[in-house]
Amino acid sequence: MDRSERLRLEGKKDEMVSLNKKIISLSKREGFEKEEALAYVNLSFIYRTVGNYKLCRYYLELAGKIAVQVKDNFLYTKLYHECGEMNYAIGLTYRALDYNSKAIYYGKKLNQRGWLLGNIYEKRAEFILSKNHDSAFIYYHKGFDVDPSAFNSSLIGYYHLQQTKNLDSASFYINKAVLLLKKKDYWTSKYGVVYSHYAQLLFEQKDYVNALKFYEKSLEILQRTKRINKLPDLYHQIALTYKKLNNTEKENEYLLKYMKLSDHLKQSGNDILDLSLNKTIEKKEIEPEIIFFAISVGILLLLEGAHFLFFKYQKAENIGVTISPNQDTVTKVVISNDHFSELYDLLKANDVKFLNRFEEIHPTFFQKLLKINAQLTQSELSLCAMIWLGFSSKDIADLSFMQHRSVQTKKGRLRKKLNIPSEIDLYNFFKTIL
Repeated sequence: MDRSERLRLEGKKDEMVSLNKKIISLSKREGFEKEEALAYVNLSFIYRTVGNYKLCRYYLELAGKIAVQVKDNFLYTKLYHECGEMNYAIGLTYRALDYNSKAIYYGKKLNQRGWLLGNIYEKRAEFILSKNHDSAFIYYHKGFDVDPSAFNSSLIGYYHLQQTKNLDSASFYINKAVLLLKKKDYWTSKYGVVYSHYAQLLFEQKDYVNALKFYEKSLEILQRTKRINKLPDLYHQIALTYKKLNNTEKENEYLLKYMKLSDHLKQSGNDILDLSLNKTIEKKEIEPEIIFFAISVGILLLLEGAHFLFFKYQKAENIGVTISPNQDTVTKVVISNDHFSELYDLLKANDVKFLNRFEEIHPTFFQKLLKINAQLTQSELSLCAMIWLGFSSKDIADLSFMQHRSVQTKKGRLRKKLNIPSEIDLYNFFKTIL
């Protein structure tokens, strides 16, 4: 294990930042492009785990620019792995899985570093767990097969706790993980995760006093190693444990911590989605080409006023939304009531998962727009989305707090960027590209 990886696991943020910045400075001077890119990936990891997604994105972009020129499987694996983690952290599971697949592809080409491929497998399991339990179980075991560590053993045990409810299997893998930990002479963030899983096992066995002890051990380690992104769930579980122990004061204390930190991380995710993320890591000889967050941004402008428009243009018994194809006449957007309601609910909750769900429902829309012009800005992508949803110029003006004339001007600029002749209606154009 190299020094940077050791510092990463121990959560020594300042030391790791300092080390990697020194590596970057030296690599630039000596022309070591691979080492420079890997240092950027390490920095992106640090800032992701503390919830600073803007800096995480910034360093990933720097690494991606170098990856275009450097053909190295380890660099590709690390870069794609972190891109997947970043997308998942801000709620874009669809993109996270895409990057994770690429990380697996290049990870399999590595001669060693089983710990890295094991981590990629277990992350894939985490990404798909809510939709496909069986596949997730397979990937947890794949992770353990290539890296039979305490951490990966505890993940299998935790899977049994949450999914199969088989306490015997859960006990086998989690107790095995705790025994494996004793062979180590230092604490890392992985200790914190294993202890949290052991605490959960005790909780399910109704041993709430000892469960609380191990939750607190886990909390101490994860705070010390600065795994801020893992704390909300831990706070929530500690609150539930205090509830079982009839300690209402402590229960409320940890519920408040849970809500505050969850809101902070959610806002951080929203902030990065407010940036223009249609950057592309173009790889001349690397297949497949990857798009660095090539998604629509700014659609959250629909939040204000969407409820009113929903009831204005749609009846519950109809399929479709009655709205305008030109600017003021009537047509329908082909989208079911269920999907519209679902997307609206996500918007109403200001949930970053809205973008991921929107893309899952219409997976090719943003891709095709960005293929026409990869330089579309945040406001232009937002405008495209609103037009496709069928909002008139007046509606868009109201939603975006603009003058009607400004919307018309923006539409004109959009036509030029997408090479859409004036005689072709924008709504009809967007409808045909799906």
